[in-house]
Amino acid sequence: MIGTRTRILALLSASAIACSALPASAARFDGNWSMVAQTTRGHCGTIPMGLGIKGGRIYATGGSFAFYSIRLGGRVAGSGQANIKAVAGPRVAQGTGRFTQLRGSGRWAGRGPSGLCSGVWSANRS
Repeated sequence: MIGTRTRILALLSASAIACSALPASAARFDGNWSMVAQTTRGHCGTIPMGLGIKGGRIYATGGSFAFYSIRLGGRVAGSGQANIKAVAGPRVAQGTGRFTQLRGSGRWAGRGPSGLCSGVWSANRS
């Protein structure tokens, strides 16, 4: 019984590690990027920010909106497909898109105290 529990625990642990690991190819997007979110609907304007990628994970390296620091989170898959979440105070936006080794682009939509906004984003490797 203890041997069976140990084997099950080891199998579950190995499965969790394998499922949570990003493909090594996602590392090709690692580095610092300059990103701009352009509003096409709503009143959010143009929002420049710094974005970093490490091991396929997205994080903010700088930028602010309406006096709040921008926080970024998300992931880039080995294929370049990306999901991004941005938070600046009470404002929250979600974005999707794609990165290549030198550029990225996609769409975003968000909400805040002044209502809904949406648009496109673009990024260039710094």
